[in-house]
Amino acid sequence: MITNKIDYKVYSNKPFAIWANSRIINERLSANSYNQDYLDFAKAKNTFNFKKVSDIARVTAMIGWKGLTTDDYVDEDGVYLLRTVDIKDNYIDLENAVMAKREKVYEQPQIILKQGDIIFSKDGTLGITAIVPRHQNKEMCVGSTLARIRLNSNLDNYYVCAAFMSKIVQAQIGYFTSGIAQPHITQEYINKLEIPIPSPEIQKYIGDKVRKAEELREEAKRLKKEAEEILNNELNVKELLIKIDRYTEKHSWIMNSDINDRMDALYYNPQKITIKKFYKNYNLQKLKDLVDYKKGYAFKSEDYCNNTSTFLLRVSDISNNEVDMCNMLNLPDEFYQEYKDFNLINGDIVMVVTGNTTGKSIVINNNKFKLLLNQNAIRMRIKEGIDISPYYIELILQSQYFQTLLKYSLYQSVQPFISMEFLNDVVIPIIDKTKIENISNLYEKSLNNLFYAKQLIQEAKQDVEDLIEGNFDMSKVKANS
Repeated sequence: MITNKIDYKVYSNKPFAIWANSRIINERLSANSYNQDYLDFAKAKNTFNFKKVSDIARVTAMIGWKGLTTDDYVDEDGVYLLRTVDIKDNYIDLENAVMAKREKVYEQPQIILKQGDIIFSKDGTLGITAIVPRHQNKEMCVGSTLARIRLNSNLDNYYVCAAFMSKIVQAQIGYFTSGIAQPHITQEYINKLEIPIPSPEIQKYIGDKVRKAEELREEAKRLKKEAEEILNNELNVKELLIKIDRYTEKHSWIMNSDINDRMDALYYNPQKITIKKFYKNYNLQKLKDLVDYKKGYAFKSEDYCNNTSTFLLRVSDISNNEVDMCNMLNLPDEFYQEYKDFNLINGDIVMVVTGNTTGKSIVINNNKFKLLLNQNAIRMRIKEGIDISPYYIELILQSQYFQTLLKYSLYQSVQPFISMEFLNDVVIPIIDKTKIENISNLYEKSLNNLFYAKQLIQEAKQDVEDLIEGNFDMSKVKANS
């Protein structure tokens, strides 16, 4: 089917084939540069107000960091050196961020971040965007794969951040991308990106959604931390840490009664044995008595398809206590019934059992899609008649109690993996029922906040796209003012 457009015609979408006149074609001759989204942008430029990034902001995009060595990294009392992996779901996650010496960072003030700066990935996975939150009081700087974008105008920076996430700007990023093994966009081309500029009222309306998402994420962190503190107090974690920290020797003796069919030294680590003894007087229930296990299915690459409502949950789709829908693979809708033993529903716990992230887990929460599980993870579903919250069990599985037991029980081969023997032997400390409910409610609220934050970000991006396409509902702005 031919779609008539100003200045171009689309002859086929798969494979993508177009006719375009000379008004669209310029310095880029790659076929990938003229995809549907970019052509829509080229048309929109005639009907909407756009400004180049160079007109509204100053961009700092380092090629590298001269003189930085491993000696310049520190464990504490430094400046967070942000990398692309530290930007997750369009916000900054410092959980695994590295630090550099403060005096080293100060040598290059152009990489130091302040509240309201926009961060933009320019190498590898391009166009990942986040904004330095208003509440952020930790010192941070951008690494060599990121650019710092600091507005020099009175535009709403939260709106501009949403615009960067929208397909209208992402299409331009794809247009300017160079490199195959390592995609890259230069500072020159970042400055050439064009941002749609609506009225201040619309900017604020869209920017407020990004601001609200930021608030929800911060509240989610607080709620989870509160739940973890209650759990840690009940499990006496401070006293436990004092006991296990005593064991730093390379060699140790164990009792004959502690030896079983495992003969590797790692398995008999004193910390693990100490934990088991520490909790022997608690009310312990075996995990296998609380949940049913189901390992995922090895779907084949030829099973993957497009534009269905059924998705395959892989290890890489588990991120930040949530299912990350951004890059999930589709499966035929009929698979949801055909492979119903591998379905995932709200309240299911998913744990990675093979690979470098073995032991990472999430509880499926607020999911509105049809999900099937792949073979590198296991599903835990609360048994019928068992009155215990999956949110409580999930926090136990994330706790230092479980993760330490797991660390010294993994089978170490080419890839580490969790055995069913280990899972069958795992016990869950059962504390006061009221406190279990409190912990579960706090954690569920935390996950709900993350879910709604993600929804708001998607809405903000969609609002920008609706503006360009002429589908934006101005009544929403008036109702909000």
